[in-house]
Amino acid sequence: MRKVTETDLPGVGIRFELQTDAGRCVGVVAHQTGRRDLVVYDERDVDRACESVELSEDEGHTLGEMLGGSPVLEHLDDAVHRLEDLVISWVTIQSRSPLAGLTLADATLRTRTGAGIVALVSDSGSIPIPAGTERLEAGATAVVVGVPAAVKAATRLLTRPA
Repeated sequence: MRKVTETDLPGVGIRFELQTDAGRCVGVVAHQTGRRDLVVYDERDVDRACESVELSEDEGHTLGEMLGGSPVLEHLDDAVHRLEDLVISWVTIQSRSPLAGLTLADATLRTRTGAGIVALVSDSGSIPIPAGTERLEAGATAVVVGVPAAVKAATRLLTRPA
């Protein structure tokens, strides 16, 4: 597999870039909101984008499949990153969840499951290390951290109907 460079864009997301055999540089900016920007860089100045196409999350997945995306990338929303016994999972809060609309304090997710929410991401932006007064809004994404069993229990509460 060809080397892809990855650059963190604080408050925005991550930029991935690939140098082609023909010497062109193409990239994708994966926004925290799920939006993707497909970028083609100028041949003479790789720091200057000559073309950019904004894609919704679904369009990005479809384009990935058209290009022969790997099974790992096909389910980026369900990605679970493991580090020893720590699991980090991005979970979309479902409207029928018993926790939807509650504040973090009222949801008592950590007490109930042992997992914590370290960030909330929605169309209006991201909230790193959210306070107990922040609401678990349906459609937002919760970044859930804990041991595997705790994250699984928290995911069930955030996605399953009451």
